[in-house]
Amino acid sequence: MFKRRNSKKGITPLIATFLLISFAIALGVVIMNFGRAQVDSEAVCPVEIELMFSEVAGERELCIDLEKNDIYFAIENGVNVEIEKVIVNVIGSKRAESYDLTDAQMGRAGNYLTHIGYNEELSGEIKQMKVIPVIVPNEDEEICTEQALVTEELREC
Repeated sequence: MFKRRNSKKGITPLIATFLLISFAIALGVVIMNFGRAQVDSEAVCPVEIELMFSEVAGERELCIDLEKNDIYFAIENGVNVEIEKVIVNVIGSKRAESYDLTDAQMGRAGNYLTHIGYNEELSGEIKQMKVIPVIVPNEDEEICTEQALVTEELREC
């Protein structure tokens, strides 16, 4: 009877050690997830893109055709990085619209000319237009909102 009691004493410290290790691992996972969320929220674009609206004769190539309900614009990329696509946000007085232009791939020092549909009757007068570049530096898509082109003035075409 004494031997049986002696063998049970060894199991209790083993279970306690297992529980402590499990608790430490769980705590580590929670801390790592909070750290990753903090890094993601403070992430900025890793390179200076130098995106800009194209200019011809000192005038930006950015206008709205009210008859065709289209916004025409041309943008130029800098020499630092290739752009995979752009996101265009148009804020009107009645509603905001977003356009994901996946065909806007630009090499270094490249340019892109396009038009997007915009109905002023439905969305109202344009208050702001923002062109946001998207790059892929390391297989992860980076949306560079801090380097977006922002305009509040669109002339008629």
